[in-house]
Amino acid sequence: MINKTLAAAFLAALFTVSSLNAQELTDVKCVVSGRAAKASAVADYRDAKVYMCCGNCVKAFEKDSSKFATMANHHLVLTGQFEQKSCPVTGKPVAEGITYSVGSVDVGFATEEAMKSVEGAADLDAKIALVYADAPFEKAFAKKAAWDLTGVKCFMMPKRDVKESKAVDHNGGKVFFCCPGCVKKWNKGSSAFETQANVQLVQTGQFTQTKCPISGGDVSEDQVSEVDGVKVSFCCENCKAKVDTAADDAAKRELVFGSKGFEKAFSKN
Repeated sequence: MINKTLAAAFLAALFTVSSLNAQELTDVKCVVSGRAAKASAVADYRDAKVYMCCGNCVKAFEKDSSKFATMANHHLVLTGQFEQKSCPVTGKPVAEGITYSVGSVDVGFATEEAMKSVEGAADLDAKIALVYADAPFEKAFAKKAAWDLTGVKCFMMPKRDVKESKAVDHNGGKVFFCCPGCVKKWNKGSSAFETQANVQLVQTGQFTQTKCPISGGDVSEDQVSEVDGVKVSFCCENCKAKVDTAADDAAKRELVFGSKGFEKAFSKN
């Protein structure tokens, strides 16, 4: 059973999850003591971070994290390191509009019945346990992707979304695919797909344009074109025209995202 005083202290602070990071821990509470968390007092947990108030609490947590698992799981969601993927009761996809706030997080459910099973629990402790204890947590939540993969398609199978788990290293970043078959195809001959991979590095926010891909010079806000859905800036009308008048989309892609243009124009974030 979760200590009710600790639960109340931990849940007392409401804050904007999207703006929180390791250096901005205002109102985040230690999962051991319930006191204010500090960036310097941190423990690894579920391939993420749990912030506490002091070294002693870190030691207590690391000695037996299972004692604090439910609150630590909740902490991972509150701090934006984990996000909901499915219903914590059924494990099925959540339905639109069926949500209930549990520990200051709007939790989605697959059915009204599933939501009511949490809503009708005896007390706050019981509600938190139904959502954030290990079993429901592992069913419903997953680590948030370090990269923005929203809408990103596999360039080998353009109708399919990429998956974070299907990734390979490329140009100091990560390139994502939809399935093991595409990863295998890449490993057999990555050079054939290098230009498309470079496009994806920009789409996922791992690389940002800093120079003109044709000349390597400073870009102008007035000289912009779109290549493969990415807005690309150029230094002058001539460089922009060279891409705009290329034979086809593949030629435009090669001029901007081929190895020469990419090295000139894009830098890793």
